[in-house]
Amino acid sequence: MNSQPSSVNSQQSRVGRWRFGTLPIAIFVLSALAIFALVKIFAPPPKPDATWLRMIETGEFRVGIDPSFPPFEWEDGNGNLQGLDIALAAEMARVWSSKNNAAIRVEYVYSGFDGLFDALTASQFDAIISALPYDPKKTQDAQFSHAYFDGGPLIVVRASDEKTQTHFDLEGKRIGVELGSNGDGFARKWQRRLKYDLQTFNTPADALRALWLGQVDAAFTDYIAFVDFSRPSTSSGQASGIKTVGAPLANEMIVIAVRKDAPTLLGKINAVIVAMKQDGRMEKLYEEWLVSKPD
Repeated sequence: MNSQPSSVNSQQSRVGRWRFGTLPIAIFVLSALAIFALVKIFAPPPKPDATWLRMIETGEFRVGIDPSFPPFEWEDGNGNLQGLDIALAAEMARVWSSKNNAAIRVEYVYSGFDGLFDALTASQFDAIISALPYDPKKTQDAQFSHAYFDGGPLIVVRASDEKTQTHFDLEGKRIGVELGSNGDGFARKWQRRLKYDLQTFNTPADALRALWLGQVDAAFTDYIAFVDFSRPSTSSGQASGIKTVGAPLANEMIVIAVRKDAPTLLGKINAVIVAMKQDGRMEKLYEEWLVSKPD
């Protein structure tokens, strides 16, 4: 019986498939990919957007803020703005001025917080830098920068508590939260499973005071409220009476918003945020404004 080995048949099958157009198609695909790569490499960079060009021409970076949220932004008794956001905007203007050999200054435009996005869309300013939480519902109207702070709730316990490291360690414990806050939402999510004895308060300071007095075993609140309460000038008078443990229980990313037609500005903002996180400048801002904010 005259028969060919299966390996020969397999080889002939493969050759047959190549003969009927597979090789030309493969060459075409590889050529197209090569051309696409060359276009990407040698294509001119996109033109700067109109917002960035105007900033360079006029030397003005217009920032929308609601100056009523220390330690991010507030106005002192002499009409001067202070806060982490103010320092961050100033650092961006400094970096851009240096890199573009053109002085850029920050011009602040006041707005109520609820009106910031409408004012941004109306081109009343170039960016919102105002302790702004990321809001996915606003992505049709604006673009958001990388986060520069996570304002999510933390676990706060008394300084003598060496056992609590995560929210699982608080099973059956008394938990103090501000009613309606992110910490409240997190606690209710786990309340049934971990049998939390949930106690709600009107303000985060009230929840932290209850913790300091031993009326609850832990509080779920944000870092800013914790720092404010921990200052020796507060009613507790005990800067070391409470402490935070672990990472934020839920993320509340603080970001910068620009208009959809300002991708160049967004890229410049992101570049500064990344650089500041890498070289320690962002951490210095935290230490200056979130930890040692003047009263």
